[in-house]
Amino acid sequence: MRPLTDGEIKALIVLLGDDDIKTAAIARKTLLEARHQARPFLEASRQAADPHVRTRVYGILETLRLDELGERFRSFAALPSAWLDLEEGAFLIAESAYPNINRAYYRAMLDDMAETLKARLTPMPRGREVIDRINQYLFDELGFRGNEENYYDPDNCYLNRVLDRRLGIPISLSTVYLLLARRLRIPVVGIGMPGHFLLQYNDSLFIDPFHGGQLLTRGDCVQFLMNNGFGFHPAYLSPTPTRFMLVRMLTILIQHYTASDPDRAESLTQYRDMLTHTQAGL
Repeated sequence: MRPLTDGEIKALIVLLGDDDIKTAAIARKTLLEARHQARPFLEASRQAADPHVRTRVYGILETLRLDELGERFRSFAALPSAWLDLEEGAFLIAESAYPNINRAYYRAMLDDMAETLKARLTPMPRGREVIDRINQYLFDELGFRGNEENYYDPDNCYLNRVLDRRLGIPISLSTVYLLLARRLRIPVVGIGMPGHFLLQYNDSLFIDPFHGGQLLTRGDCVQFLMNNGFGFHPAYLSPTPTRFMLVRMLTILIQHYTASDPDRAESLTQYRDMLTHTQAGL
């Protein structure tokens, strides 16, 4: 593609507001292709008089930002599965919606929570009491809970917002639990059952963070699977690797955004593909 002149770029930005959808779409595509040249003009057009131009300029700039984040995500996804860090992956996903996320602030929050728990787990209790104390702190004292009233709110998936609001869905609440357990070297793993995400402690107790840390037996989990039409396979109760926890988070977000923000859904689909395609090549 030949370089565009300044005048051509400005004309294309004006065409973003055209009543003809095809014309606006061609202008958008051309501006995306000329992203490096066009970006300063797009930034300057954030306050354009035409509201359609403002909206479409914002959409293009968001696409550019998500593409740049995607390059960082690509490097992350290319790591061997054993090296993937759940915390880093969760923050990268959160950054797709919150570009100015203060990671140091949220890491410090998790560190402080882990230090509080460490004091309550010294000396380390045995068996179920470990989980009882963690559950009492997280769910009773801090008030983390499943967002049953607004389950499909995308903020339920973003680590920073889950920590801010103490609200989430099974996989995001499980992520917070896991990040604390890993700081404390407590043997907790994620269990990505069909239809619900749980945790398992020390190869024995199953924990349901969405329901206040409710403790379940293997039989309870099998019953849930059978009652919900999934059938049972031993793999359903096997630990879920970090790579596939992140794939599951992204899949939920893609479902959220497919209708309301298809450009964002497309970008997140690319992130998910990076994780799954890299895995296929290992």
